[in-house]
Amino acid sequence: MDKILRIYLTVRKPRNFLIILLVFIACSLMAHEFLGYDIEFGITNLSLSVEATIAGAVLMVVAEESAELQRTTVAAQGRMLEALVSMAEAERDAMKSQGELLRAIKSQDERLLAALESK
Repeated sequence: MDKILRIYLTVRKPRNFLIILLVFIACSLMAHEFLGYDIEFGITNLSLSVEATIAGAVLMVVAEESAELQRTTVAAQGRMLEALVSMAEAERDAMKSQGELLRAIKSQDERLLAALESK
């Protein structure tokens, strides 16, 4: 089914489809004019209506697949964003701890210097 869908979508590309549609209509008009085929254009109209119905269904399938892919992508991006936020929070906490450690070292150094200067 997927292979048929891909073939149909390849044929249904705007340029390809326009050429096929113009050839079909031209052939239908010539058959109508010269052979008396499809006097009231019923078969031509039915053919185009069936194709439009198929196209609508195919486009809905493609839209659903696209929406599912988009939902999956958004969910993955959300998970990545959560991971980045967690990493940033961990880095912030580590920097906070390092800052506290550096302040403690500075305080100890200042006390040591004061003690050495007083002797």
